[in-house]
Amino acid sequence: MTQRPLPLPDGFHVGPLFVIRKQRMPVRPKGKEGIVHRAQTRRATPPWLTAEQRQQIARAYAQARRLTRWTGELYVVDHIVPKMGKTVCGLHAPWNLRVVHWRENAAKGAFTWPDMWNEQLELL
Repeated sequence: MTQRPLPLPDGFHVGPLFVIRKQRMPVRPKGKEGIVHRAQTRRATPPWLTAEQRQQIARAYAQARRLTRWTGELYVVDHIVPKMGKTVCGLHAPWNLRVVHWRENAAKGAFTWPDMWNEQLELL
């Protein structure tokens, strides 16, 4: 037997449509999805990167974690040229990384990057 919500003084009651739910931030991939993501990142990382460039990558991820802690919203490291796009594959290198809010990264997806080959077609 389910409990019915108590009516409020003005005659309205809190039903399932009025329940306030906290919006959850997306979480970083775990399990099989995380394993696939890390394997893609390993394949996209050039072996000729210097130690300083590898430290720059680590600093970008540290900055994303720091911004997430400070603001309470998820910040992620975005590949400017997508790591696994349909028409292009970018490198996992410091010059291809930036720290952005997760929504901006999700909206961009693997569909856009600077100087796209078909960017000029949209202007016609």
